[in-house]
Parts: sequence; structure tokens; C-alpha cells
Amino acid sequence: MLRPLLLLSLLSLSALPGLAQGEEGRSLARFRLDQLQQSVGLPEDQARLVVERWTRYDREQFDRTQVLHQVRRKFNDILLGPGSEEEKNTRVRPLLEQFVDLRRQQAELKFRFEDDIRGKLSPAQQVRLILRVEEMQRQMAEVLRQNNAARPGLRQGPLRRANP
Repeated sequence: MLRPLLLLSLLSLSALPGLAQGEEGRSLARFRLDQLQQSVGLPEDQARLVVERWTRYDREQFDRTQVLHQVRRKFNDILLGPGSEEEKNTRVRPLLEQFVDLRRQQAELKFRFEDDIRGKLSPAQQVRLILRVEEMQRQMAEVLRQNNAARPGLRQGPLRRANP
């Protein structure tokens, strides 16, 4: 089954930390509202409902993403720290369960969000939204790519311990 908003992850505030509040958050909401009205053809009241739901989804995803980042840091500390492989496995196991559960929760949030949004759109509006979101995603990916190229030290590589 085609998920109409499957591509929203790059547009999520979880990918753009700090945008949840303030002027940037209002600008993003306004941008989304404009896009829903102009490109998808939603009336303003319907577009506002979608944007409100989208904002709630962003907050929920952002919260879980923050916890995932904490768990990843703990993974890193354990895997790069002292101890035998068996000790590391013992310490990592509960974190791995937490990590997998958080990822499952994120996927469930996304599917609930998509289902909520789809219920508010006609099939033609869903198709318009899919096409517009793909374009917005391409634009966002390009911005993120340029941002990463400008700050190469922020890229995360595989976990490896340097040989002494």
C-alpha cells in the first residue's frame, strides 16, 4: 500500500533540532500551510488542521530522536570503553532493546500520522501532497547535503577504536 506521507521524515523537526519553538517553528508552519494550500489545494481551515497534526508529529518524533541519540552515545561509550566483549555485550543488551523499541515507536508514530492526514484528504489531494512532499524532500536533502559539506567534522563514521 502506498503511504502518502512516507517521505516526510526529512521534513520533520527531528531532522532540524531547535525549530520546534520560536520564529523558525512559526516560519516552518507557515511554509507548510502555504504549500498545503497552494500545491495541494487545501482550504485554509483544512490546511491548518494538517499543519497542527504535523507539528504534533514533529514534537513526538523529536522527543524520541533525542532519546535515541542518548542511547547511541551510551552505545559508543560502552563499545569504545574498557572491558571484554562479553562484558560489553552484557551492558549493551538492555540498551539495544530500548533502542529497538524506540525505533518501533517512531515507525508507529509515523504510520498514525500518515493515517490521520490521509483521512483528511481526497485521493487527488493525497497524490498532490505526495508529489509536493517529494519535491520538498529533494530541496531539504540538498540543503542538508550542503550543510554537511560545509561542516565535515559533524559526519558520523563507524565506531572504531584507533590502534594505539
